[in-house]
Amino acid sequence: MRGPERRGQIVEMALALVAKYGVPGTTLTRIASAVGVTTPALYAHFANRKEILLEALDVLIQRRSAAHHLVTEGTPLERLREIGHRHSELVASDDKSVLALFEFIAAGPEEGLRETLGERHLGLVDELARIVEDGQEDGSIIRDVDPQQIAWMIVSRAWTEDIAALMGISHAWNQQRSNQMLELILDSITPPKGGCASETE
Repeated sequence: MRGPERRGQIVEMALALVAKYGVPGTTLTRIASAVGVTTPALYAHFANRKEILLEALDVLIQRRSAAHHLVTEGTPLERLREIGHRHSELVASDDKSVLALFEFIAAGPEEGLRETLGERHLGLVDELARIVEDGQEDGSIIRDVDPQQIAWMIVSRAWTEDIAALMGISHAWNQQRSNQMLELILDSITPPKGGCASETE
């Protein structure tokens, strides 16, 4: 297996192991065994375990934020709605990224991963806020709302889906309830029909 392919395989195995054993349990020995190489062979591709975990974290964030970049059609409100629905579909699937994400969040401070995860997460919030700003500019979203606040509300709804799935209570917090929350958020920033985009005008 060529260098880039092996590197990608190592990262994929590390992600799977984080979802199964958590960050502390994702040891170099386990990663090497899962890949089918010796532990020293990992150093031909990565400087250390933390470098593997950081790249795995980047891959995880890219996958979970794919909807942010793939949803480019429609009005800002339609884009926000589609991003929300795609997150619901991801959580409802057999995808293990929710497990891996929360294992990274729960990793101890000695792992040095929380700050990186926090920075990546703030980037996702900013992307949602920019969509809100686009809507404010074209008049499809009320001007007198804080884009960051709306972005955090949408993210909080996604977190609720994630946590409900992790706790096995998706039957209680189901997709219908989650979509209702999304619509409440979007309704709160939609100008009234026949009105203007500013609440104060």
